[in-house]
Amino acid sequence: MSEKQGQTRRDFLTRSGAVILGSALSGNAGFAASVRSASDAANDKAGKAPIIDCHAHVGIAEDLVDPWDTFADPTLLLSHAEEAGVDKTVIFPINSKSYIKPNEYIVQTCQKYPGKFIGFARHSAATEHYPIRPMLFHEIHDLGLRGLKLHDQPSQEILDAVRDLPIPVVAHLAKVPDFEEFLPYYPTINFIVAHLGGEMSYDVQEHLDAIDLAKRYPNVYLDSSIVLLTEYLEMAIKQLGPEKVLLASDGPDGDIRMDIFKIRVLGLPKDHEEMILGGNILRLLGGRV
Repeated sequence: MSEKQGQTRRDFLTRSGAVILGSALSGNAGFAASVRSASDAANDKAGKAPIIDCHAHVGIAEDLVDPWDTFADPTLLLSHAEEAGVDKTVIFPINSKSYIKPNEYIVQTCQKYPGKFIGFARHSAATEHYPIRPMLFHEIHDLGLRGLKLHDQPSQEILDAVRDLPIPVVAHLAKVPDFEEFLPYYPTINFIVAHLGGEMSYDVQEHLDAIDLAKRYPNVYLDSSIVLLTEYLEMAIKQLGPEKVLLASDGPDGDIRMDIFKIRVLGLPKDHEEMILGGNILRLLGGRV
């Protein structure tokens, strides 16, 4: 569980999110207009680029601590997505020692809410001490999952399987430089670096490292989830181009309504905004969701 200066990540997000969202709703007409325009656009599918949240958690565990290892409610994701005009949300499991059952739960959630979610598998070389390759092939080819989430350093087995499938990977590693250990050997795998490299902007050097990484590797992209120092998000878009940044929330505690606001408030050209809000992840998924 992430903790800084005596508070959990859940506490921090809840307090700061409430203040920011409340201020935006009460004093910023632009935010309300952006949400309305997104909702209106969602009702007019003709010619509309999809809006896709590429990073959210779903699952159930025993102890209520944080969404990545306790309970992540898909109905809350759906509520926020509907309000913000989001068409689909990429979901993957919360923390577990084994991801066989959690990945099946992702499949079941996608089936329960057809057309709302895009399921990604999750695996861990650190905790799953059995062959992962055949499971991942089964989850992609037979169960219909579309990508992979990594939260620790991947094994060669996992990376070889991803390369052979192929599927995109959302990855949150301990440090951005850890990607350098394998990126040169897997140029065909598309990696989406979570949180612009730095969870809740605790260490801005991680944001800078992630931007530099995406500059040097054409197969590296950055997601916008829980980036609190938004100047680095704007920096990434300016330095990398809109084709390298993807809308993401880290929901349900991360709030997609806020993450859409962070993109829309920049006043980007329409085609650039559409890339970030959904076009980029759609492209990485082969053009179909």
